[in-house]
Amino acid sequence: MNFIKNICLTSAIILSLSSCHDFLDIKPVNAMIPESVEDYQAVLLGGYPVNDIFINTEYMTDNVYANPEVESELSKQAAPWFTWAPSHQPDDREIDPYWNQLYRSIYYSNTVLDELLSRDVSPADKELYETVVGEAYALRAFSYFYLANLYADVYSPDNLSKPCVPMPLTAVDVHQNTKNNVRESIETVWKQIVEDLEKARTNLNGKAKISEFRFDYLTVNLLTARVNLFMNNLEEAIDHSSIVISKRKPWDMNGLQAIIDKEETYKIFDNSIGLIDTDYKQEVLFTLGGGTGGAGGNPFYWWKTLVKPAPELLGLYLDENQYDYRRLIFESHADLTDDDQKLIGPTMYHMYSFQPESGVDSYYIGFKVSEAYLIRAEANARKGGNESMVINDLNELLINRISSETFEPLKVSDISSGDELLKKVLLERRKETAFDGGLRWFDLRRLGKPALTHEYISDRELLTASLKLNDPRYILQIPVSEQKNSPNMVLNPR
Repeated sequence: MNFIKNICLTSAIILSLSSCHDFLDIKPVNAMIPESVEDYQAVLLGGYPVNDIFINTEYMTDNVYANPEVESELSKQAAPWFTWAPSHQPDDREIDPYWNQLYRSIYYSNTVLDELLSRDVSPADKELYETVVGEAYALRAFSYFYLANLYADVYSPDNLSKPCVPMPLTAVDVHQNTKNNVRESIETVWKQIVEDLEKARTNLNGKAKISEFRFDYLTVNLLTARVNLFMNNLEEAIDHSSIVISKRKPWDMNGLQAIIDKEETYKIFDNSIGLIDTDYKQEVLFTLGGGTGGAGGNPFYWWKTLVKPAPELLGLYLDENQYDYRRLIFESHADLTDDDQKLIGPTMYHMYSFQPESGVDSYYIGFKVSEAYLIRAEANARKGGNESMVINDLNELLINRISSETFEPLKVSDISSGDELLKKVLLERRKETAFDGGLRWFDLRRLGKPALTHEYISDRELLTASLKLNDPRYILQIPVSEQKNSPNMVLNPR
């Protein structure tokens, strides 16, 4: 693209965006005019999620609870999520930051693809060109995967014709997409996700990893495995998770014992250190934006706050026969005064302690190696006939999570049926991926949308919010801003 055309494209983007209110909440990609492949690589980095795109969904899961002994009420932000309100948006807010961020990422991806796919690339630029194109396809697939799992029904043969989300595949037609958007079908959107991931893998294969903040070949294979598991494409899920497993292994959490032994009062993860401060970070393939430093960015961090990781969740790690180091992520050992105990109650000592010391920015886990083991184990358990492979994958994970002094390997003979084996895999998936990338909410949806209840205090009265089996509120409502821009858009049932 020559310089004049580049100016026109950039000007058109800025002018069109200045006239659109909040269509899919896109924003200009760059005030400068990108020309080289390196320029577009920098542009694309600006499209990666910089805000939380999932943590509020944790309020809707069975992984959290509100302690009735705490004399405070749900915040304005948390209340709609925790009580499964008809709309997750507060009454005075039209903009949905999740919709906003994800379509912003798509817009950046489309802008880069529009430009790079239309140009001839020199041999000197070929490797970088393929890397940037691969990242753009991966970011678009990732964004549509999250949108589909937030604002549409689950992928299943019975749901293929149901509405999913708007699906712009170019940034050039921004004027046409500012109003009256149409939701494509679930089948169409998921097909596009699969196609984008295939192109991402082709372009990123053999390319060096740049950082944990950008997609690379292994991360895209893990995302592909996740997508195929959700689509019940079991062989594909096994194949792509196996690629990850062949290259990376889980970190042995027995390495935490040295930290525990060093602490005088057994205060690991007590506001001075988080899991990401340890070598556990070697296992993280990709991190999601959204600072989790201190109490501000992570609503489940500070141990005096109302909504916390549920006692039920912590109880899953407490086995009298085996010491599971993962319990430390949700088990605070901070010193408590008598006044503190009166304030927070005797069951309030747990918090999500992934982030580093208070006040230091960190980021949420997007993809980590252990998920590949759990995807492959679940896919094989659902297929049947591969019980030993399922057990082997579980043992390979658990030997790196359970104290070596207490670890007892699982045996096929320990499992009485295929259903029991699948339940074991799903239990370990919940324990391993709790608070990772919104997976618990997505799993609750795809595993049958079970009934859930939350208790909370309002006006000093103990109330109960309920989510029924197959409740339509398992699907978020289309944002108010988009309803105004597209008044004929089909809304989700309530």
